[in-house]
Amino acid sequence: MNMAWVKIIRRLVPSAWVRWRRLHFGWQWFRGDFASWTAALANSAGYADAAVLVRVQAAVREVQAGRAAWERDGVAFALPAVNPPLLAALRQAASETGGHFAVIDFGGSLGSTWWQHRAALVDLPAVQWRVVEQPHYVAAGREFAGGPLSFHDSIAAALGSDQPLVILLSSVLPYVEAPHSLLDEVVRRGFRHVIIDRTPLVRAGRTRLVVQHTPPILGGGSYPCWLFDRGQLLTPLQTNYVLAREWPALDDLAADVIHCGFHFRRRDP
Repeated sequence: MNMAWVKIIRRLVPSAWVRWRRLHFGWQWFRGDFASWTAALANSAGYADAAVLVRVQAAVREVQAGRAAWERDGVAFALPAVNPPLLAALRQAASETGGHFAVIDFGGSLGSTWWQHRAALVDLPAVQWRVVEQPHYVAAGREFAGGPLSFHDSIAAALGSDQPLVILLSSVLPYVEAPHSLLDEVVRRGFRHVIIDRTPLVRAGRTRLVVQHTPPILGGGSYPCWLFDRGQLLTPLQTNYVLAREWPALDDLAADVIHCGFHFRRRDP
């Protein structure tokens, strides 16, 4: 089909219908409704799949060598692209300290978000990007560490002797066993800015635990995933933080789920 016909079809077919068809007849990302993390893990390949890390390492090497612009989930992309609302939140935080700031990127893989946005932050005088990850990712990260980028196995280890201004939780709360305990620690640590991105919320109903299945074209794999009730997820932050901004973070992967991002700023004393 030539591009002229493609353009005509796009004008004639309502986008809502296209979205409905994709959601109902496309790939089923979220499956099941599990009573426990153990049960969901038993029905998935899990996060420790060595093949996942191998793909991510290979993609980051392409980025580091300049043969790709950025990487996400082990897929290398040729053309530069940034996440505008996330970048705006980072720059807003940096503006409070004249561009001298440190980010703790919890669950940040091998620095995916740093590699994607580093060129857009190059004008800031001093940025530190500290990834907190599982031990095998921390070990693999030594190959890529240097300059602003470092890898740590806990928030405590990443804190060092200073108090990083920002903690980034990008596509991570759904994939940890106890997301509310993680948020409790974030509040307790007193970060000035909390940025939550690419997080699935149910449009209606309760928080539930599913297994997320990634299409083979994106590497396959399956792992437990929380789909959150918005109020239950965010209410614990609202005593100490003000919601500065919210944005849609991804195309919807299921009819009853929307992905969102949030920028919270700590309340002044």
